[in-house]
Amino acid sequence: MIRHTKSTNVPSSLGRGVQANEDNCTAYDAAAAGYRNGERSFDIRKGIYGTDVVKRQLKADQYDKCAFCESIFDANVAGDVEHYRPKGAVDTDDRRIYPGYYWLGYNWENLCYACPDCNSYRKRNCFPLENEANRARDHHADITLEQPLLLDAYGPRDPRAHIAFRGEAVTGLTAAGNATIDILALGRTALARDRLQHLRMLTLVHESVSLFDGDPRPEAIAFLQRARAELAAAILPDARFSAAAADHLAALDAGENFLPVSAA
Repeated sequence: MIRHTKSTNVPSSLGRGVQANEDNCTAYDAAAAGYRNGERSFDIRKGIYGTDVVKRQLKADQYDKCAFCESIFDANVAGDVEHYRPKGAVDTDDRRIYPGYYWLGYNWENLCYACPDCNSYRKRNCFPLENEANRARDHHADITLEQPLLLDAYGPRDPRAHIAFRGEAVTGLTAAGNATIDILALGRTALARDRLQHLRMLTLVHESVSLFDGDPRPEAIAFLQRARAELAAAILPDARFSAAAADHLAALDAGENFLPVSAA
């Protein structure tokens, strides 16, 4: 997981969400008890927050990667426009809290692009805080008092300071890092397998650079230029699994290789 920069150009369809947010706030004030006990709910319309124009901008801001796991997955399955703070309800360890962050349902800053596995199967309505007493329960509360445990790809905290990789294995460096890994299952088998395959290819390129370094042949020099460019590109924000790649290549440079021995 890495930090992204969100475009300041708010997608046009979210313009309709300004009034919709205001209407939801008015509706809450008129029947707060009903929304608090779950008898009433807000219709946060995907036709406003999940339009193609919103999705295209988020994909551009995130280099087509999932905001959470850094996979590039669109060739196999469509991604989702995800609410960082859940829009409908919030699930904690022992209960479901109503309503969710309805006043942020169409807020550009609360949206990201995520793969279905991270979004629909993992995160869902999870949004734990360091102190539950500080949770903003309605639009009158001060949301800045919250200290979310789930990292935000567009937030002020750099995920790289909270999550690290030892080979394909992910590890938390802080409470927020551990919570994010647990909620999103960033160590799940299929994801770790994809990271492992990617890192093994980078290992081969890295070994090739060491092997041909100093070789005076023109073809070797040309190969080294391409190989080094490949390694440099692997840690750029637009590269898949760039955080894992950066940690792995740094380990290789230090003479360490944490990947499991290949059966091949």
